[in-house]
Amino acid sequence: MLLTNATFEFIDALSEKKDVESLVESFQSLISKFGMTYFMIGNPDRPGVPRDDRLWATTWPQEWLEHWSQRRYLYVDPVSRHLLQKNEPVRWSQARGNSVGNRVLEEANQFGMRDGYALPIYSREGFVVAVSMGAEHYEIGKTEETCLQMASIFLHARLERLRAKDAPPPPRGPKLTPRERECLSWVAAGKTDWEISQILNIAEQTVHEYVQNGLIKLNATTRAQAVAIAISTKQIST
Repeated sequence: MLLTNATFEFIDALSEKKDVESLVESFQSLISKFGMTYFMIGNPDRPGVPRDDRLWATTWPQEWLEHWSQRRYLYVDPVSRHLLQKNEPVRWSQARGNSVGNRVLEEANQFGMRDGYALPIYSREGFVVAVSMGAEHYEIGKTEETCLQMASIFLHARLERLRAKDAPPPPRGPKLTPRERECLSWVAAGKTDWEISQILNIAEQTVHEYVQNGLIKLNATTRAQAVAIAISTKQIST
């Protein structure tokens, strides 16, 4: 009952958290009671699309975070892939995939994360927000996992409000659709229509149409100009 009480105490105190830093500290303090060492929360959806708002908050060691990011492990991380494909909580040790994905988990061992627990949460915009917690030793049962899941849902809700409060005003002008942003992001990365069609698993002509629609909406005459405008209006990131 002590961990259950700690979970409700965390939830009850959420309204007192007026900034992201204090919220992160409070959640980290809670999961430490469950034996969890570190956590991260972010958006793993469409890993091939460059974006600067994937990571919402984390207590991961900086060295591991940089290592994980620089090697683009989001593409192969078996935990993230499980959350996106199966839409259900998972223990890290049960999410092992191919040899490349397994290496991600093996390398995490060096930073005190030999196992862990992760779960998907859907935001108001519809994309998956992942909460993933790493542990040196995994000794919790189903009841404790349920407590962590409940706490994570409330963490996400409070964090989303704080992020919305601090977010800059939305860009003015025509708004690109998710697919148009996705295609222009790959154009910005130097990909051709055919290459983008292979990445997104859609027809080359469909890619061309998305890009052309983007040009029209942004009042651009060239792809380079459309990319520049999309970046300046913060509709895509480099």
